[in-house]
Amino acid sequence: MIKYLISLIFLLFVFSCNELYLDNVTDVVENSTNKIEEIIDNKKEVKKEKNQSNNKQTKDNIFYYVGEPYFIEGVSYTPEENYNYSEIGLSSFYGKELHNIKTVNNDSNKVTELLGRHKTLPIPSMVKVTNLDNGLSLNVKIIDRHDDNAVVIQVSRKVAQLLGFYKAKIATVKVEILLDASKQWKSVANSLNEENFDETISSAPTDIVSIEEIEEILETDDTITIIEKPIELKSEKITDFKLYLRVIGFENYESIRSVLHNYENNLKYTSEKNNSKYDVIIGPLENTEVNNLVSYFISKGYKENKILIE
Repeated sequence: MIKYLISLIFLLFVFSCNELYLDNVTDVVENSTNKIEEIIDNKKEVKKEKNQSNNKQTKDNIFYYVGEPYFIEGVSYTPEENYNYSEIGLSSFYGKELHNIKTVNNDSNKVTELLGRHKTLPIPSMVKVTNLDNGLSLNVKIIDRHDDNAVVIQVSRKVAQLLGFYKAKIATVKVEILLDASKQWKSVANSLNEENFDETISSAPTDIVSIEEIEEILETDDTITIIEKPIELKSEKITDFKLYLRVIGFENYESIRSVLHNYENNLKYTSEKNNSKYDVIIGPLENTEVNNLVSYFISKGYKENKILIE
């Protein structure tokens, strides 16, 4: 290919540049050849880097993930590193349907571990989840996204059991990001994908490591049972509160009455002027009714809403 390009350049210069001396033509051809070879080398390097990048993406290592903005039923979400994150809303839980299913960053959903799924927080990160209905709280690792507009976080079945809302299926919770733990998980996830990570692991001096006493492991025949680390379930003092839902963006009072009239239950509500439009505050409500109302208003085109506590 290079030879054909060189010949073509040479002929062009010979027939179109009669006034050039032979030495000048030779110099031009040589310079052109160098440039062509440089372009080809650059293309090879780009292709090599692209292949390396693709190989890295297909590895099974867990990686750090934030992601691009996306939509759920027309509602927009923008993932971000927000180390000041704190939000009150509803929590549901996932069960065996997601057990061992891969997450967005090559981790695995586990119903038996303290895990959670969130729409915008970095993956992985750590949050404190407090059940505002009973004051129980747990630290939970965020390992995936979920697609439910009505809930702030979706936790594993085990978290729901420990926080006391497994039977109720839904709870009002406060979710707060844990700064130090989240940054540590980010560092760990990134280190798993460093170029020399595997070599570092394989070169560890395992031949001088010895284990003298393992009190945590009980061995019987061929079965090994490992005693799990105690779970830090905390209890916080809570005060009674009432739950409300603010729905934003009604054009006028007629549109408010029309939408609420079509809902199957009679609702207590007030309205507030918000610039040129109106907001509706509905409540007090139960957890399950808030969950149903969010879905209802989204289906009617009112995609911006917020859960309020008084």
